[in-house]
Amino acid sequence: MYKQSLNINWFIRNLFFAIVFALNISIVWAQPYRETLNVQLPSSLSLVNIDGKPTTYYELYLTNFSTDTFKIKKLSIVNIDASFIYLTIQNQELQNRFSRIGSDRSDTTMWLTPGSTSVIYVELFLPKKTITEITHLITFEVTGQESLGELKIQTTATKCPSNTQLVLGAPLQDGTWTAVYDPSWQRGHRRVIYTLNGKARIPGRYAIDFIKIDSDGKYANGDENIIRNWLGYGVDVLAVADGVVSSVRDDFSESPTSSEHPEYSADKATGNYISIKIGDNQFAFYEHLKHNSIKVKIGQKVKKGDVIASLGYTGQTTGPHLHFHVADTDSPLGAEGIAFVFEQFEFLGSYEDFGKFGKTTWTQINDLKQLNRSEERPKPNAVIKFRLD
Repeated sequence: MYKQSLNINWFIRNLFFAIVFALNISIVWAQPYRETLNVQLPSSLSLVNIDGKPTTYYELYLTNFSTDTFKIKKLSIVNIDASFIYLTIQNQELQNRFSRIGSDRSDTTMWLTPGSTSVIYVELFLPKKTITEITHLITFEVTGQESLGELKIQTTATKCPSNTQLVLGAPLQDGTWTAVYDPSWQRGHRRVIYTLNGKARIPGRYAIDFIKIDSDGKYANGDENIIRNWLGYGVDVLAVADGVVSSVRDDFSESPTSSEHPEYSADKATGNYISIKIGDNQFAFYEHLKHNSIKVKIGQKVKKGDVIASLGYTGQTTGPHLHFHVADTDSPLGAEGIAFVFEQFEFLGSYEDFGKFGKTTWTQINDLKQLNRSEERPKPNAVIKFRLD
């Protein structure tokens, strides 16, 4: 009797495990592993204030590791814990921010064929309250041997540390300056990727081109083809922080007119330039400097506000201006651009339509309480005056 009971228990126990095993197999078969997108994004983001809003620029690199073809439909940036959506990008806006690596710029399709990589450029404005992390939800359509409809990917959380702004002094003397940049420009600094030593980088992610203008919005007196007629030509360029001069180039001559200016390749785009190490993995770059105007040498210590050179017309440029950016390595092209703000400036207004730049005056601010700005980055195409006190 006891032996018969053992046999029955053995049979029931093994039957139970057999059923569980079978169920597990059926579950695995019902949810097969499927290769999809590899999403590469920064592990942490730097926030800076633009027009009073905490802002960050970054990129999502999407690589298709499957044999299927994906069409990106929507990107949502959310706070999972708070169930709050900061930004949703889709349709035309998503297409404007989407670029297929290695394809012609005129290719605006959002398909990722097997093995291809694309990038989505993100400029994110966040609420003023402290944000600790964000998560990305990517919706895409899958087609292959069979149509599988829409799938979603949720990325791991990206940190957003607070109080990490790099605060700098003025790079230029008194005057009215237009901070020329716009992250949406397809050929602007923010979207130019360079590959150097086996790594892709965007050195000009936060770059600004400063062009001096008068009260009428003109950037030259008389014939603008003559370089010396430009208002900013020859203006003193200043050290934005205490630091040590890391590199200098001053072998570019200047043509007297813009029509005579030669075309330069990317490796000569800087023209005459200076880089100053202002902190750990922080290098301030000043480009397109006037020939024979550089007043510092490699290894020289400088103080914030020191005159280091003059604004000029060298390298890859269509007119005299100061190109300024900060990067994590002393390399004009082989470095990642990092965010920065200026200690103080007056915000006079902006060119909402940059096609009017140089032809008419800017759109002025209505509220004079917004005039004085501190520890901010100028908004795109803002007209400002640096305060040197």
